[in-house]
Order: sequence, then C-alpha cells, then structure tokens
Amino acid sequence: MGALWTGVTGLLTYSDGLTVTSNNLANVNTVGFKSSYTVFEDLMSTDETTSTGTSQVGLGVGIADILTNFTTGSMETTTTSMDMAIQGDRGYFEVKDADTGELYYTRAGEFRFDADGYLVDTNGMRVQGWAVDEDTALAAATAGTTLSTDAATGAVTDILIDDMTIAGRATSSLSLITNLDSTTESRTNDATNPYFTMFTDYTYDSADPETSPVSNASYQTTITTYDADGQSHELTVYYSKVSNSGGKEYWEYLVAMDPSEDGRSVVSGTSKAGVLMIGTITFNANGTMDNITAYTLSDDATDPTSLASWTQADISTDGLPQFSATYNSASGGGSTDPVTISFDLGISSTSGWSGSMPTTAAGVGTDPANTLGFTTADVTLAANATTNYATSSSTLSATQNGYAQGYLESVYVAGDGIVTGSYSNGLDLGLYVVALADFVNPNGLRNEGGNLYSATTEAGAKIEGAPGTGIFDEVAGYTLEASNVDIATEMVTLITLQRAFQSNSKVVTTADEMMKKAMEIKR
Repeated sequence: MGALWTGVTGLLTYSDGLTVTSNNLANVNTVGFKSSYTVFEDLMSTDETTSTGTSQVGLGVGIADILTNFTTGSMETTTTSMDMAIQGDRGYFEVKDADTGELYYTRAGEFRFDADGYLVDTNGMRVQGWAVDEDTALAAATAGTTLSTDAATGAVTDILIDDMTIAGRATSSLSLITNLDSTTESRTNDATNPYFTMFTDYTYDSADPETSPVSNASYQTTITTYDADGQSHELTVYYSKVSNSGGKEYWEYLVAMDPSEDGRSVVSGTSKAGVLMIGTITFNANGTMDNITAYTLSDDATDPTSLASWTQADISTDGLPQFSATYNSASGGGSTDPVTISFDLGISSTSGWSGSMPTTAAGVGTDPANTLGFTTADVTLAANATTNYATSSSTLSATQNGYAQGYLESVYVAGDGIVTGSYSNGLDLGLYVVALADFVNPNGLRNEGGNLYSATTEAGAKIEGAPGTGIFDEVAGYTLEASNVDIATEMVTLITLQRAFQSNSKVVTTADEMMKKAMEIKR
C-alpha cells in the first residue's frame, strides 16, 4: 500500500509541474510575462525497524513552492509612442481600477489613451504617475534644458491628458549673443552724440513703412518674440561701430520692433516709432565685453526724438537691462498689455548702474568714460557672451522664452519616465512622471491574470519611485518587454516531467500487481 500512495504523490505532483510548464509555454508570446518554475520536496518519511535498527522510508514527493523567474525579457520595438518597457529587473508599472480604487502592478506596458484622456492598459486600468510642476516644465521647455524628475509634484495620481492646448506666453527674457567684426569701419556721423548715431538717423516714415528706419547699421539680427496674447512680433537689434579709443572698441546698439506694430501712444506718428532700447557696448583689446549702457524711453517722456527723454533702463533681479514693449493687437482693437523683457548680451551686474553713468542718453556726449554703465568690479561675464573678434559679424545664439498658443500633436515618454507632449508651437512640455513600484519579496505578489499582480503581506513593503532613480531602471518608449519564457528550457523540463510522471504511473501499476499477487496467495 505504501508504494501505491507514494506513486500517487508523484502523479499528483508532476501533474502540477506539467501544468506550470504548460502555462509557461502557453504564454510564450504574452507581453511582460514572467515564467514560473516548480520546486519539489520530499514528504515526511516513516520509521521502519531493520536488523540494524530504525531506518526511514520516504512517502513520496510534494511541491515546496512555485517561484517566478523575474529576469527581464527581450525588448521589442513598436510603432506606438506610449508602449513602455522597464529596462531591467527592478520595478513594475502601477495601474489602478477606476471602479474599486484597487492598485495592481504589471510589466506589460501596452498603454493607450482612452476616450476620456486617461492612459490605460489593455484591461482599462489607469496608469499612475506624478503630475509635473507646470512652471518648472515651461521654464525647461523654453530654455531648451532637460526636465528632471524632481519636477514631479503631489501624490501619485491617474495620468490624464484632457487639455489639448497650451496658452501663449509673452516673451519676458531675450538673449542675443553675437560676434561683431572688429575690422568694421566706424559709421559715426554725429559729432555731438557719436554713441547714438543710429538713433539720431533713425527715421520711420508711415507713408513708406517698408523702408528700414536704420540706414547706417554695421550689422543687424532679428528674433521672433511674443506679446501677452501669444501673437508673434519681430524684434531687430542693430549694431554700429563707433570708434577705437584707449585700447578699447566702442559700439552702439539699438533694439527696435516693427514701427507699425508699436502700440505706445507717445511714439505714435513720430519718427522714432518702434525704438525700444538704445545703448553702447565696450570691448576690451582681446575682444571680450567690458561694459554696456542701456537707455529706454522715460515713462513721462513727451518727445521721444530727444535723447534727453531716454533714461537709464531698469535692471532685472538677475542683473540684466530691461525694456518694455507695447504691441498693437492682431485684431486691431487697440494695444495689448505692455511686456517687460530683459535683454541679455552676455554681461550683467546685480548692483545696477554705476554712479558715473549719465542718467540720460543725452549726457553721454563724446566722452568714452560715460559708457561705463556697470561698476567694473561688479560685472559678470557669461561663458557665452557677445564678442569682438576679427571675423565676420554673425549671430552665435538667439533665444527667448515666449511662445504662441499651441495644440497637442503627439505624446511620448523618455527614459526617465517623463510623459512629454509635443505642441504645434514647437514646445515639448513634460506632463507626468510615470510611477514605478517594487517589493521586498516579488515572489509574494499574487498573480491576478491579465498580466496583473496584486500586493500581499508576503510581498513585503512597497517601494515607489521614478524610472532611473534609486533602485529603479529606466523606461523605454516605443518598446515592449517580451515574455521571458525560454522555449528550449521549457521543452526539456516538459520531457523530464513527462518521464517522471510515467515512472510514477509505473510505480502505481507495479504496486497494484503486487497487491493482486498477495490476494491470490490468500485464496
């Protein structure tokens, strides 16, 4: 009888082992599937008396545990941007049942946006993540810098994109870095105000708006900026060489908008319509910037054509001169709200203008000493700054932080798990950071089917974090993790289990034959 029941334990146990292996083979093409394997153990033995004492006889086999192989499956490239794959063994995507609020965990990253704008898996479970701080995301997008996952705010929530537009933003910061050719000849033709020759000659004729109001610039460059309504406007910065004096080189610059778009009433109908800022740039003998001045039209000015009406420009908190632009609205219904723009040439000073800088442009006159706008000891020169080398004048970089209204065109996910929207205005804006979870004992997770796991007490404490941080691996977009089932290994296991099952069935039939013989002896 003992042999019969021992064989039965083998039949039951290896039948379950075959079930585990067959399940692996059945899921060889299931996205994110993790194969399992059976761990066997012997059953309790019984004591038998022998001639040498007491010995033990085994009573069969049982299943000690069914464990999961958590190694990463191969990566398969797809054509869908929101397909995601975790690039290592650590981490699960978090998804939530909207009806019950129950959280589940999965390695299958087949995600899509549903009709309501929620990012969901194939079961309709909502993918979880952290919302990105909008101001931080906008600052990174306009500056062209990489957004960090540190921009994530608040608690983990459903990833939802239900706003398909982004409002326009007025330009508040403008950076224009150029090289001004030191071999350029001086175009000064105003003996009284040589540092503002371009301003003196600047003439806008509303009857002939296509003619440039600046005729004596040595170099000019144009950049697109935006008003408070997100409408675009061209700003042009003109440069003209003034002189070489005392080992330094002096240039005049003038910032102007399209005069026909200038909404300031004080300049309307005058020859100086469109002029926003005037000033000087001083270069050292080695071609680097030494100092600048900047003047803007006084708030109480009545005559914009007079240099006496142009006073020291305001200084921003980061030490840059500022000017104000008031644009005519695109609808023709009057002017938009004034926009204050800081102007970065690569030089700044948080201590403001020096005491030696004249309060008005008229006070500069002919003395080069009057072009020392910043206190020399407090000047900060950026690594990327306007230069004065003996090469052709050119624009090295031109950036500004405004943009027009944009419409969401596509969404993608980066390696750090930031779900990013691409808008029609050229912005790539971080929206959410995908949340990953891991557990002290992943084998304690309960398989719920549908590529989902649920947490249990056996799994231990949950660890939560962003991709590429702490213990978590990065996430790849346009990618899915394939099943980690190794067909060759499973086939070998299948054959082994089949032979073990056959052997135990033979034990049962042999034990049955022995019992028959015993019954025959009795008869």
